[in-house]
Amino acid sequence: MSIKFRYFLLIVCTSFTHLAWSQGQGNSPYNGFGIGEITEESAAAQDMMGGTGVSFANSFYVNHINPAMLVKNRTIGLNKYVAFNIGLKGGYKTLNQGNKIQDDFGLNLSNLTMVFPVKPKWAMGVSMRPYSVADQLTTIEKDFVGSNESNIVENRSIGGISRVAFTNSFILAKGLFWGVEGQANFGNIQRDTTSSIAGSSEYFRNSGRFSMHGLTAKTGLTYQIKLNKKWNLNVGGVYQLGGTLKGDALRVFSVLGEAGNGPVYIQNPDTLANYSISTQLPSSYKVGVSLESNYHWVFAAEYGSTKWSGTTNFDPLAKSVLVDSKVMNFGMEWLPNASSSKYFNQVFYRMGYKQIDTPYYINNTKIKDRSFSLGLSVPMGFGNPSYVDVALSFGRRGLNTNNLIQENYTKISVNFSLLSSWFNKPRID
Repeated sequence: MSIKFRYFLLIVCTSFTHLAWSQGQGNSPYNGFGIGEITEESAAAQDMMGGTGVSFANSFYVNHINPAMLVKNRTIGLNKYVAFNIGLKGGYKTLNQGNKIQDDFGLNLSNLTMVFPVKPKWAMGVSMRPYSVADQLTTIEKDFVGSNESNIVENRSIGGISRVAFTNSFILAKGLFWGVEGQANFGNIQRDTTSSIAGSSEYFRNSGRFSMHGLTAKTGLTYQIKLNKKWNLNVGGVYQLGGTLKGDALRVFSVLGEAGNGPVYIQNPDTLANYSISTQLPSSYKVGVSLESNYHWVFAAEYGSTKWSGTTNFDPLAKSVLVDSKVMNFGMEWLPNASSSKYFNQVFYRMGYKQIDTPYYINNTKIKDRSFSLGLSVPMGFGNPSYVDVALSFGRRGLNTNNLIQENYTKISVNFSLLSSWFNKPRID
């Protein structure tokens, strides 16, 4: 590994260590249920294509959607390279409810991934990413009947579930790829309800801390059919097994007051309850098809579904709100000229569209999410196999009617796909 690569890797890792996995992407009313909102698996190269990636991949980025594609990444021209990926996701959103408007911004470390070849038809990968994110804050002020005073109630959810995954990917036959991924999930959710009288320096807080852990798995399959010298037809699918998270819940009541430099306890916190909990993670599947001209064009379409119905949840409100969800993804990729000596001919240009029937059913309304995306993948110097991927998406979730909240958002996804020949043995002729 070159000295420049080592220094770049060190700087990137050091810069990002202060970003906790549990941080969200801005306050949202839709991630305060259960374990929070399930995050997207895709990295920037797939985000800019509308979240597609079930049936295709190339050597310059790691496919985070289908474990079968990991071996393809390592066996086309770059089979002796180790890939190291670092990803960030952030978003700016405007929340609208009636004539009320609120702006929010959040940033999150979205993945740390390393993929390395074992044999020409076998690759392994290790990754860490947030599986779910809770980042929600609401404040309600109500007048006391027969009084001039009002009660201010603040509800806050923060935290999430992190996932560490170990992936094996194989070429079973010509054009046939299969992968399997084992997943360890762990994390905690903090929920606080704080009540106070307007103008008072004293307030009451009910806190709940839910710590959970559990194992899950995913498998994927892709088949590539050669149509002619230039074009391939790819079909693929992934299946995420459901699982159970088990853990403990701790509920505490406390009375606090303002001391000028932050809250202090007026009386010692009381433990209300300490008990065991469990919650089920949903199973899901996704299938897709793509038309590919190697290192020139890709056109992709996919459909997926997540089964929330029938799952148990430690949060009674989540069980009444969460229903089965589905998603449709469409994407396009263009590389001008892979053999050109011009830098911008080595840049990948991508765009896409995504439509989601989210798992949230609130006030007899199914919440929908639609977005357009675009982006670039640029090499770190001409002829350098390492790329920087930058994706932007613009969308809308929810409705500003029926006492619901509408989110208008702009999301950014950045990924550093760093490739280095760690295991190459130098030869002297």
